[in-house]
Amino acid sequence: MRNDPSRLQGMTWDHPRGIDALRACGEAFERGTGVAIDWTVRSLREFEDTPVAELAAAYDLVALDHPFIGDAVEAGALLPLDSVFLPEELAERAEDSAGASHSSYHWNGRQWGGAVDAACMVSACRADAVARAEMPVRWEEVGEFARRHGRDAVLLAANPTHLWGTVLSLCEAVRNTAVGPRDHWRRSGDGRPEWWGNAGIDPELLEEAIERAVRLLALCAPASLVSDPITVHERLARPGDPALYCPLVFGYVTYARPGARQALVAFGDAPRLGDAPVGTLTGGVGLAVSARAAGSAAGRDAAAFVRFATSARTQAGYAHEAGGQAGRRSVWLDERVDAEVTHFYRDTLATMDRSFLRPRLPGYPDYQRAAAHTLHNGVTGGVRPRALAAELTALWHKHVRV
Repeated sequence: MRNDPSRLQGMTWDHPRGIDALRACGEAFERGTGVAIDWTVRSLREFEDTPVAELAAAYDLVALDHPFIGDAVEAGALLPLDSVFLPEELAERAEDSAGASHSSYHWNGRQWGGAVDAACMVSACRADAVARAEMPVRWEEVGEFARRHGRDAVLLAANPTHLWGTVLSLCEAVRNTAVGPRDHWRRSGDGRPEWWGNAGIDPELLEEAIERAVRLLALCAPASLVSDPITVHERLARPGDPALYCPLVFGYVTYARPGARQALVAFGDAPRLGDAPVGTLTGGVGLAVSARAAGSAAGRDAAAFVRFATSARTQAGYAHEAGGQAGRRSVWLDERVDAEVTHFYRDTLATMDRSFLRPRLPGYPDYQRAAAHTLHNGVTGGVRPRALAAELTALWHKHVRV
């Protein structure tokens, strides 16, 4: 329980992109309402792994990733925002969403979070060492880059969680080529790509994506296997580091801000296999209100903060100025905002627009953890892709409640 009725307790993740914008928004919110927010941070790994129900039991506001929604709703951990937002407020946010960010927090006919941050997997390089024209546009060009600059120049975020994301994005790239440009937008009703049904991922497609990931890792620095996106971006932003380029990583606007780090990181759309632009795995951050606050002043104040933090004006103002990464498409298209982050938004918007969602079915987070470690161990242990794809399918049936 809160001891001070004018203070909310919030939980987010420990990176400038994850905390600085929310703190700035919280300070502005306090000036306007008198309601303060105390933020607690957790590491990226904890953000990706900690069950939301645990956090919602202790905090009024919880920053979360969309695959946790099914478990959290099943546990009764969250307050549906449609019970405190007007329908036109939610409709306006849905219309102005960067990619599928807003809809990623919509589940079972209700809205469970607001998009304060939108992200997907894109490419990145050290801006002063790699010319824009040299960034690979197609996957076959990644090998050419590695041969030209050396294996240590290509760094992939390929710890278990992010190797999993790479394989999923490769599934989309392969299918995008197979079905052609007219059909590559096809999504199920819950935002999943058509190759990921209730029986799991298409096993032949998954096998091919794993094969491609194995070939990709052979082109990348060995340190890739223990790297997450923050590791990759920090190394790309460090002059003199051998890492120059990453073909697929969640984009972080932080590193596209002049002066934020020693070297500037430039971003581009994800590599593709064919001619059509391709979407990748949606990431980003939603802000949810815990069910423990329902019916109380805390619940009303927390919902008011989500309304404030997800408004276009706040995201283009307080959040952007503090280093935030917008969830609003209108902010991605704002020329002033985009110029201040060296066109991070313009240069990755095509991928963001086409990004796909992971399932939000109950049990999915347990599946993702098990699948990511099984994939990582299998790839590093030389397990054949077909056998590995079969193991991943078996894990789906074990963990996910369809």
